[in-house]
Amino acid sequence: MSGKKWILLVAGSKDWEDYQHQANVCCFYQIIKKHGIPDEQIVVMMYDDIAHNPQNPADGVITSVVDDTDVYKGVPKDYTGKDVTPENFLAALQGDDSTGKKVIKSDANDNIYVYMTGVGTEGTFQFPEKPLYPADITGAINNMSHKKKFSKMVIFMTSSYSARMLKGLSESGNAYALTACDENIQSTPSYYDEHKNIYLSDQFSSTWLKYLNTADFKTEKFRRLIESKQANYMRENPGPCPCQFGNKDIANSYLCEFLEN
Repeated sequence: MSGKKWILLVAGSKDWEDYQHQANVCCFYQIIKKHGIPDEQIVVMMYDDIAHNPQNPADGVITSVVDDTDVYKGVPKDYTGKDVTPENFLAALQGDDSTGKKVIKSDANDNIYVYMTGVGTEGTFQFPEKPLYPADITGAINNMSHKKKFSKMVIFMTSSYSARMLKGLSESGNAYALTACDENIQSTPSYYDEHKNIYLSDQFSSTWLKYLNTADFKTEKFRRLIESKQANYMRENPGPCPCQFGNKDIANSYLCEFLEN
């Protein structure tokens, strides 16, 4: 395809105990950088209070769930601290320059991938100071689709009760969403680090990131995450139960259509 690939990475939490969310985003960034996506097409939102946190035994380092390497170095600081808000998220997604910062400047030929990791409640995705509501995100995506601001969009959200956030996505549009949990289930943390006294990731994200780290982006499809043996935990009960919304045909897209230049 001739269009650009745009990526929006969002860690919605702050404070040391939610280390996993910023670690997920940093790890994802390093993987897609290896696949050639330039920084000008990547927007990163994270509070940025983990790497240099007083509780961090390795100052300036965030550990990867993939291979224990530092994934913090080089990560763009597009939106940090008080700028990590639902308003800025929606503006960045829709290419609204009012933020005064980097935004997604997509057109009808471009593909967009959104990864959101954070704390969810029964009806919101939490940002550090205020929540994002389902109608806000699905309304923005459906509106962008109507205005032909992208060719295809994929949204992965990992938070408790995350199905509530994206079940309003239009099935006839050109966006597809996979959520870590159904609307009644909490996200499950994974990879506990006894030295740091925190979790490095969650079950959904660690499966996804480990898969991406070795996958051939030109031959593997998004659907593989649901169908692969390594994703068997997704069908356990109780446990995270990824839910699909929007145009499910997009799950047959190759990873390279979104995550590789």
